[in-house]
Amino acid sequence: MRKKEQQQFFKQVGQLLVSLGAEQQGEEFTLQTKAGRLMLHPTENKTDGPGTVFGRFDDPKAARQFVDCNAFSGKWNHHYFDGWSLETAIADLSFRLKSMLP
Repeated sequence: MRKKEQQQFFKQVGQLLVSLGAEQQGEEFTLQTKAGRLMLHPTENKTDGPGTVFGRFDDPKAARQFVDCNAFSGKWNHHYFDGWSLETAIADLSFRLKSMLP
């Protein structure tokens, strides 16, 4: 995937997060979910593919009731490597995040 498309991923993820009610602080976003606060950091991949969204719940125990995140750290990362189109990656992320909204 070309650099321009990776930059589009970063931009579109930011727009999606804000539309879902996330608060933005620089390149970091905070979204209130059913399991409490979820911190998100979208980034372009250094390899092929649209990008990655690194996520971490403040309360891993609560989050585990809804998603398969790391039970100890609360990490809930979404990697969109080679084979994902920009549109499909955004749709997948949107679906996953909306399922966590209160």
